[in-house]
Amino acid sequence: MSAAIDDDLWSAVGDPTRRRMLDLLLAHGGATATTLGERLPVTRQAVAKHLGVLDRVGLVQ
Repeated sequence: MSAAIDDDLWSAVGDPTRRRMLDLLLAHGGATATTLGERLPVTRQAVAKHLGVLDRVGLVQ
């Protein structure tokens, strides 16, 4: 794994909201941005942005 990919991965999971999102996705087997937004103290737009970061590092599809 290259250093840049490693840095991007750690940066992605270093955010508490993204870690909580991953916990919810693992617990429920998937979710939409809307359903995640209902369970998190952030807007649906923020959820979509966080999902984009997780997608770029390969943690969600």
